[in-house]
Amino acid sequence: MSSSSQRKAIVITGCSSGFGRVTALHMAKLGWHVFATVRKEADQERLIAEAASYGCAEHLTPVICDITVSEQVAALAQTVGASVPSASRLDALLNNAGTGYGAPMELLTLEDLRAQLEINVIAHVAVTQALLPLLKASRGTILNVSSLSGRVALPVLGAYAASKFALEAISDAWRVELAPFGVRVVVIEPGFYATSIFQTSRNRDRTRLGPHRGGMYERLFASVDTFFDRGAAHAHAPHEFAEEVEKILTSRRPHTRYILPRTATWPILLQQLLPDRVWDRLLRRMFKW
Repeated sequence: MSSSSQRKAIVITGCSSGFGRVTALHMAKLGWHVFATVRKEADQERLIAEAASYGCAEHLTPVICDITVSEQVAALAQTVGASVPSASRLDALLNNAGTGYGAPMELLTLEDLRAQLEINVIAHVAVTQALLPLLKASRGTILNVSSLSGRVALPVLGAYAASKFALEAISDAWRVELAPFGVRVVVIEPGFYATSIFQTSRNRDRTRLGPHRGGMYERLFASVDTFFDRGAAHAHAPHEFAEEVEKILTSRRPHTRYILPRTATWPILLQQLLPDRVWDRLLRRMFKW
């Protein structure tokens, strides 16, 4: 195992569950020093207990941080800057935290749209800006977790797709802007994985959209629910995502984008090949709309 002076360090946001939690534990077990952001003390305690059970607690530093709160992001940067070994500084940032607000665009409140963009886009920019001095010093790597929805927009997921499209555009700009400093920017585009993000979103959306259920979009709601239930039944394990992060960070020349799993490329290719109206008809047929 690496000595403390050689140990690499990574910040991972959104480690209360899903990709973040699994990847934080995976990287800690590999000997990386992991700064894992969570929003609640209960999540912090659970993460510490899990790390202890794997024998890697010394490599994991949970940090309570709501990345949409600027003061907490500044405190995160101070914590990392004061803690990382001087020989390695900060080697990687995994912008993973996120959520989804699902609704037909006609019914989506502007409050929810702002919240969607704030969490999935603006907060990632804030965290990256705060940590860039450390990443530049180590010529590190930024990994932005997008989605297949960052390339293909589906009905009811317009706001979520907009946030991921935006993150992809920002990543493209950063990749060029940061190249002279030796900082690499990689986008990861997962498909269906067994995480809680969409179930959490569905539970919240059913409450917020309750007055509209049974209305003009009910058939579309039902079709989208069926679509995600089928996807969940064949979802991949989050540890596959964590292993891919490891491969990216140990690669001498990583790709700029990774679609996970690789078999999920077909919707992107199909949309690129088909005229818009043909693609739209295909989606309407698929969602019986």
